[in-house]
Amino acid sequence: MAHRRGAWACAGVVLGWALLMPTAAHAQAAAPAPTYLKTTEPLGGAFELEGYPESNLRQIKYRGKVYRPLNAYEFIYVKALGPMQGGQPMLLAVSNDFMGVGTILIAVQNDTPLARVLSPTVDIRDPDMGLAQPGRQDLLLFTAGSRALVTSTGQVLWFEHALPKEYVHSIPLLVSVSPDNRHGALLLDNEIRLSVSDKGPYASVPFTKAMQQNAFKAAWDQSYAQAKQALHEGKRIDQRRLYANLKAEWVNRNFRWQQTQDGWQFIGQGLKPVALAGKPRQER
Repeated sequence: MAHRRGAWACAGVVLGWALLMPTAAHAQAAAPAPTYLKTTEPLGGAFELEGYPESNLRQIKYRGKVYRPLNAYEFIYVKALGPMQGGQPMLLAVSNDFMGVGTILIAVQNDTPLARVLSPTVDIRDPDMGLAQPGRQDLLLFTAGSRALVTSTGQVLWFEHALPKEYVHSIPLLVSVSPDNRHGALLLDNEIRLSVSDKGPYASVPFTKAMQQNAFKAAWDQSYAQAKQALHEGKRIDQRRLYANLKAEWVNRNFRWQQTQDGWQFIGQGLKPVALAGKPRQER
């Protein structure tokens, strides 16, 4: 009898220790990941992101190797855009300040990731994520780079603003793209140029400097007020880019694309396009 009581007592001691000791699986789940070791997370397809847990900077890896698009190797933002190319997801990425690249699109061709610059803006405090064209949520305008991105396909749009052998002093600002993605409206100092992808400009809307000063005054005041308020709150806003985006929004609210027998026209404010003198560029 005493022997049985001793056996039960020993079993109770062992059971008590077993209840106090966590299982190996539980102990592993509770252990925090070391902050001095890099972690890797899947991004889609053969792409991965690698970085330290306490840092917001990430490196892009493709098939296990670090990918450095345009010599940039640290990014503050990387996201799979949605469309695929070469069997891999297309990526939208924003580089770190020291990388000097900006906002880029990464797509795979022949199992090799390639990058295109969407915006040259390099500012981690106010990165250029593009402006959704009013009325077209599938299209992002990157006014700083005068480019557009069709988010549903990953197509990058760029339009020439000058005729062959023509010197235009103005810096073009892509402010609107037609529904067929083949025509673009570029804001210049004294007009709006209409251009066809791969062919060049074909018409001019006489939106003069005086008209623009009157039309964009509220946009300038708004950009100044927002930048001043952000500075007061210890934040930063690129006022010049904000002003450009506000001008693009104004143009899209006050002008519209209209398809005619002569092609797409950009009409608004009582103004109509006038054909440019000279021949447009030939297909490249």
